[in-house]
Amino acid sequence: MESKIIDPELIKKRMGLSYQYDSANPANERLDCVHSLIEALADSQLSMSEFLQSAADVIRDRFWVKEVTMGLRSRSDGLYRYEVMSGLSDASWEAHRQLAYTLEQFEDPERYVFAQISNRTRLFLAEDNPYDKDEEGTFNRELMLKSSRKSLDETIEGDYIDVRILGKGGVLLGWIEISGTTDGKFPDVHSIKCLELLASVLGIALTFSETQ
Repeated sequence: MESKIIDPELIKKRMGLSYQYDSANPANERLDCVHSLIEALADSQLSMSEFLQSAADVIRDRFWVKEVTMGLRSRSDGLYRYEVMSGLSDASWEAHRQLAYTLEQFEDPERYVFAQISNRTRLFLAEDNPYDKDEEGTFNRELMLKSSRKSLDETIEGDYIDVRILGKGGVLLGWIEISGTTDGKFPDVHSIKCLELLASVLGIALTFSETQ
């Protein structure tokens, strides 16, 4: 039986069309945004503060997140403070900016009850009241107490996710914190993995900046 001859031009066309079609998938668009941020690191005149702000804005716009903050380790005293935000009200951001944490406080599972989703990602649920008394101004407690979760994938006031930004040797350099989504659902696995990739990029950028 004579074997069928495959036209190589059809292979090229099929691959090209498939790439163009899949690139329009929202999941792949989010990945493209991360790639764009990685490419920005090639700019020798890059401002780290502007880069971090761009990253926060990308997360809010492309991952359909309502509020994004980033906590970073201070070079001066080693404490962790919120330094970047996107989507917060002035009052909420001011409350965040007043906070400071030691590494021990941040890692204390009794102080902040969480579910370990991966090495980098932690899920904090409103039902576990994952807030310290000094953090009352960072969320709406009244709304949180009134909220009723109706499904396993529904997010309510008081929920948040932290994606840790790690440096050399796994040292904690900071974290990306997201709270609330525009569709009211928790981020899917692909979105979380994209955020973890972005956190890895931020870890490299911050490590490099600390050596300058």
